Amino acid sequence: MISAGDLHNSIDRAFKHYSSLFVLPSYRKVVLITFSLCITTSLVTLFLIIGAQLHLAFLLGLFLFLASAFSDLVVRHAFFESDQVYNVRRCSNLSMFSILLWVGFLVLGSLLARAISWNFWVDLSLIGFTAVCILRLIVLLSTSFVTYWRIVAASITQPTICLLPFFYVTNSVASVSRGAIIAFFLFSLLISTATATAFIKIVDQVGLKKFQTSTTMILKAFLANWMEDMEAPVEKLFENFGKEKTIHFSLLAFKEEGANISAVIAVSSVHPGPFKNVGSSLLPFLIQKALANKLGSVVAVPHGLYGHEFDLASQQQNRKVLRGILEASHFTDFTSKATKFVRTHEKLASASCQIFGNYALVTLTLAPETTEDLPYEVGDFILEKASKLGLTPGAIVNAHNSINGPLNPKKAVEPLKGAAWDALRKASKLPQSPFEVGAAKVTPREFSSEEGMGPGGICSLVIRVKEQTCAYITIDGNNMVSGLRKKILDALKQLNINAGEVFTTDTHVVNAVSKTARGYRPLGEAIPHVELINYIKQTVKEALTNMRAASIAWRAGKVRNVKIIGERQIEEMSELADSALRQAKKTAIPLFAAAGLLAVALLVVL
Repeated sequence: MISAGDLHNSIDRAFKHYSSLFVLPSYRKVVLITFSLCITTSLVTLFLIIGAQLHLAFLLGLFLFLASAFSDLVVRHAFFESDQVYNVRRCSNLSMFSILLWVGFLVLGSLLARAISWNFWVDLSLIGFTAVCILRLIVLLSTSFVTYWRIVAASITQPTICLLPFFYVTNSVASVSRGAIIAFFLFSLLISTATATAFIKIVDQVGLKKFQTSTTMILKAFLANWMEDMEAPVEKLFENFGKEKTIHFSLLAFKEEGANISAVIAVSSVHPGPFKNVGSSLLPFLIQKALANKLGSVVAVPHGLYGHEFDLASQQQNRKVLRGILEASHFTDFTSKATKFVRTHEKLASASCQIFGNYALVTLTLAPETTEDLPYEVGDFILEKASKLGLTPGAIVNAHNSINGPLNPKKAVEPLKGAAWDALRKASKLPQSPFEVGAAKVTPREFSSEEGMGPGGICSLVIRVKEQTCAYITIDGNNMVSGLRKKILDALKQLNINAGEVFTTDTHVVNAVSKTARGYRPLGEAIPHVELINYIKQTVKEALTNMRAASIAWRAGKVRNVKIIGERQIEEMSELADSALRQAKKTAIPLFAAAGLLAVALLVVL
């Protein structure tokens, strides 16, 4: 069994690898950098080192830049018209890195030309052409969805067009055989294509062994999502190797006297992941929206006890779960009695329990220590203990409300069990009384997913039992910075809130959208605490205004044959980047060295 901590560590490493792939300069910046590279390199190599004419050096740089810019337009519109990833900006980025590689060969060739012979500048320029072709072929074969031969054509177009200025320079400065250059050009294309194709084939074996899918096809799918929000390629992979499981869910519905249902707490065994718009990442909001549309109520969807091993594979699986929840959302057998909110502590763990009739609402947190995905054996323990007390666990919530370094799930298990058992026992001994409920929701428009706020916004459910008023706050985000939970609960005391808890949904719609080491921003890292707390207080004030005598009903259900990604597949997928990089490093040196020797031998022969 792979631990939740191991999965999180693997996924975090994968985010760091993959997210770095789309950190590219803007188009304007690329144009300026490319222009500077072309002009500076030409002046330095031709005029300062070799001693060629100044105007010739400048012309080479200018023509090189214009050739590169023109080739980017040709590549985009002739070969990548149907490729959503490769717009002009990304084609230009690739060309910029191609020229940067070529510059290294030009500078080395110039130094050798200065010391020994002009021919070294020509020879190294041509070898640089081969290296650039190999680079472009590898990048495009790894990232583009167009056909193989379109990729080959797109790969050689830019270096070929950029080679034309060299004909002009070599003829103006020295006598170099055009026939030799043309012969090298043709053989170089064969060497480049064979080398890059062999490299890709070898690296592809890593993915084929683990997933029966090539490494580059997996990489393309991830890049299409991160660059253009295309979820279909990634989800197709997840559907292929997904495992079928039964998904469980619980619904607690609050109904005001003489009115419709005013609030719902929905908790499922689905984990909202793995990232961005893929799989069940958006599911908390989708559940909230679907139930709110049907029932006309405020819907809170806090996190359950399951981790990434219960990520859904695709939007199709989301729809299956939503149908099951909606079909179950008809409520009968309401009860109008509840206990007060009880909180207990054991070592680093804290638990709360509030019982409505026979239904227990149990929440768990390790705050201010890290509270991430918790082992579901804790949930099994709570189910068993609740049953012994004659209770039905209406919902078990992982508050998921503090992040402060890595989580050690094994260290947390026993304290969580102890705190939960203590809370259940204490709550079960309390008398039950009529209660009042108020609920409200707000979606702050100024907080974005890049800052850590999902589209579900902030939901506040306020419950009054006799003289105690408690608040359950659910925020659509992936965790919050350590200490923010306490700030929120302290601020609510100003509104005469005696108790309560703060939850996040663990939505992964905020993951892989910001360029941070973690891959996402927990609530409070980018969003100002004062502004967030003001919104929470706003919803609580509204909920207090709306409070009415209420009753509660519980529904539980299951959805069978739902395809999840699975913990082994997630672990292997997360490790794929590391494995592929290791294979690439082992392959690159002998393969590229052989290609270089072939290019040198070709120059000697010609």
